[in-house]
Amino acid sequence: MVVGVPNDERNVALARALARAGETELITIGWTDVIADVGVITRRARPGDRLRIESPGADLEVWHALARRGGSTRRVASGEWRPGRAWFAGLSSVLAEIEASIDPSSATQSTDDLRTMTDKLACDARLRAVGAPVPETFEAPRTVAGLRAELARRAMHAAYVKPRWGSSGAGVLAYRWRSDREQLITTARIADGRVHNDKRLTTYVHREAIEALLSVVIDDGAIVQRWIPKAGAEGGPFDLRVLVIGGRIAQRVARVGRGTITNLQIGSERLDADAALAPYGPRARDALHEACLRAAAGFDAKAVVGIDAMIDPSGRPWVIECNAWGDLLRKTTLDGLDAYDVQVRALMRSAA
Repeated sequence: MVVGVPNDERNVALARALARAGETELITIGWTDVIADVGVITRRARPGDRLRIESPGADLEVWHALARRGGSTRRVASGEWRPGRAWFAGLSSVLAEIEASIDPSSATQSTDDLRTMTDKLACDARLRAVGAPVPETFEAPRTVAGLRAELARRAMHAAYVKPRWGSSGAGVLAYRWRSDREQLITTARIADGRVHNDKRLTTYVHREAIEALLSVVIDDGAIVQRWIPKAGAEGGPFDLRVLVIGGRIAQRVARVGRGTITNLQIGSERLDADAALAPYGPRARDALHEACLRAAAGFDAKAVVGIDAMIDPSGRPWVIECNAWGDLLRKTTLDGLDAYDVQVRALMRSAA
């Protein structure tokens, strides 16, 4: 059983993986139905069913329903940046209801892990607790003046300001500042007083535009991470999405950017992870793998953890964040298996 968005590409990919493994039945319960009445899960469940909670992030109406549950009445348009505070409160509320209503042994994921990985500040604390190498990170002050003061106190002249809630690259602001000049690189833009997402990077140098974008993001809740230069490959900086399933590295893909933000949704190029890491030697690759496994150890042993990781130009590894629903890796296979094949096999082993 899957709590998800019917006909979403994630569900389609999972159904195909089940069919390849000889398991043809998949019951999907829509997020909107669960938000309205969590009891629909137990009413439709059969003995022996396993429950998977899939990402609610892609569907705009599901986003609105969760945000309403979290106390927001605001409507956002398609392509508009979605503030995450109320959405996360709604998501947390629904996850708590699901947890209370089901047999915990039937769940394929820990709801606590899902919440933690969707709150970047909580995720950072979890990663630090297990000794994963993470950049200096702190909760952003709620004003631009407060942000600048804290950056000055920490002698941090280059930082990423990221929405605290969620896991996509939307709303991420790469910020450099000195007393006499500032620069902000982002996919966000302001139009008619609202923030929209573009699938391209824009550089802002005018103080008024920079303050407007910073204000919107930090007012909803944000984290600040020290900006660590990424290693380069194929003419651009790169990081990696590393998928750890059941404590093992299952998939890896390098993302080579046209600028400092390297999410694939904004046109970064895919590159084989080994090819990207090769110039930095086997020690850098092994250290990156070790860092990702250490990060994944901070979560439940059966967790599926999508880790955004990087090496700096010296080959030192860094774990940037974790993504509870980071397993949608298009066109990425290992030994002929995609991420959903690996998860289905793991589920079948545990059932056996």
